[in-house]
Amino acid sequence: MEYFEKTINIDEPVENIYSVIANINHYPDFLPYCISTTIMSIDNDIITARINFDFYRMKISICTKNKNTKNESIQMKLIDGPFSKFNAVWLFSETTSSSTQIKYSMEFTVLNPLIALLIKKNINTFIEKFIEAFRRQIKSQRN
Repeated sequence: MEYFEKTINIDEPVENIYSVIANINHYPDFLPYCISTTIMSIDNDIITARINFDFYRMKISICTKNKNTKNESIQMKLIDGPFSKFNAVWLFSETTSSSTQIKYSMEFTVLNPLIALLIKKNINTFIEKFIEAFRRQIKSQRN
């Protein structure tokens, strides 16, 4: 099993950050490698969604059940995808009225050895690109 964790601070109110990260429908507009998303169901604070990626011409689709706690957390559990196990959590902590700490963690086991190698070799690059894309999107929402 692989584990990854990243904590960053962004000079934005928690509400702005949470609204961008929770808005799965807009991921294809700004998130690298994301080619489409589908909201399968919404039941109060539980959202089931599919996100489709194209990593270097390798199509990957992941479906998760997400428990959203507004401005606090998003907890993701695997329904199906290239993983035998996948859990991820976004935690949002307001440090001041205009600054937020974000912690993203995930643990996963990949079924396909080729995808496992791709992810393992590039996980830091992927996550850095995702975080930077979220930062830019959050900033653009402000303007």
